[in-house]
Amino acid sequence: MWGRYRDIARNHKFMRLWLGLLVSNVGDRLAEFGLAWYVLGRTNNPLDVGLSLLIFQLPGLFSGIIAGFFLDRFQRETVMIVDSLVRGGLVLLVPLLDAGPGLSLPLLYLLIAILGAFSVVTSVGSRTLITDYVPESNYNTANSLETLQGQLSGVIGPALAGLLVGWLGAISLLWLDSLTFFFFALVLLTLRRQPHPNPAPVSPNASSFWHNLFEGIGYTFRSPLLLALLSTSFMWNFALGIYQVALPFFCQEVLGVGAAGMGLMLAVNSVGSFLSALVFGPVRPRHPGRVVCLLLLAQSMCYILIGGVTFFPVCLAASFCLGAFDDLAAIYLTTIRQRAVPKHLMGRVFAFTGTAGPSGVPLGSGLSGLLVVGLGPAWVVMLTAAPLVFTGSLWLSVGPLRRVYDPGTNPAPGETATG
Repeated sequence: MWGRYRDIARNHKFMRLWLGLLVSNVGDRLAEFGLAWYVLGRTNNPLDVGLSLLIFQLPGLFSGIIAGFFLDRFQRETVMIVDSLVRGGLVLLVPLLDAGPGLSLPLLYLLIAILGAFSVVTSVGSRTLITDYVPESNYNTANSLETLQGQLSGVIGPALAGLLVGWLGAISLLWLDSLTFFFFALVLLTLRRQPHPNPAPVSPNASSFWHNLFEGIGYTFRSPLLLALLSTSFMWNFALGIYQVALPFFCQEVLGVGAAGMGLMLAVNSVGSFLSALVFGPVRPRHPGRVVCLLLLAQSMCYILIGGVTFFPVCLAASFCLGAFDDLAAIYLTTIRQRAVPKHLMGRVFAFTGTAGPSGVPLGSGLSGLLVVGLGPAWVVMLTAAPLVFTGSLWLSVGPLRRVYDPGTNPAPGETATG
């Protein structure tokens, strides 16, 4: 395991990308925190804060396909440089306009919407660049490090934001966030390659433009393996949406531990995620698809334990395991997808699947709100297991996911290599 980390630590291009992403993602956490407090300070209305977050999230659902097209058509580093410069400039506009009379609430919402539309570029681009910089044998390790980077930024960003808001005010976070975008653009500038190694073939006529734009969606629906991965991601996020809504009610009404107890459950969940990614992420299982299915079933048992036992120490232990199983499955799923998609389509396929899969969260959240009222939070937490049991059992029994094997091992008859 540690040998794999040593190998990838010697990959200077990947490590520069990793450092740039860490700084940029810390900046993203600062911006999310700062914008929420800035809007709250201006309007003192929680609905406006919720609206600002919704406005940030919605455009990415529609801009992802376009972002994926540009990432496939042009040099990915260049597209991400433009994205970082645009977003850095937009973030910088907020404090500059706030210093004068020019920042109305509608204009602020417009800036937030544009930021949301561009945000998908880096999230998709970083996963596609891994396949350009890292040998296939190290995909798991690279994806583990990206997961660890996400966990670190999720800890550093909010902690730093909380200190700076009290010291310098919410608007100061946006100045700092703009600097992180410009720093990431400089890092990407050092990584640019000439020419683009896998350009997507594009015809100038209009019909071909639309064909090229949506080719990633078509490829996904023609691939049984990618459809299995997409359905797994959707059901996984659907379950997450159910749990996120039920958890506060469960902690308050069933466990009686309130917000502090819920915070502790989320904290140990993050610790489990971090440790599993660090220790087991680089491991290359012979059958990664089957391991993903088993991890889904293991997560379902954690939900049943949390909702069924209702003893806080048991809930903490189950939450730790839930985080460990969750991130490990995400690492293996990402690696399978990276090996299954041709490089010239990777931007468009990752943009589509990265949008369609997480769409399960709001659907699960909406259903959970109704179920909590009718059944109570403990039953809803246990019911969170249902989509995971269904998906894990289905793909463990039939379909292409169970036949996937790691190309670094010798396949058995009927197995499908992802790479």
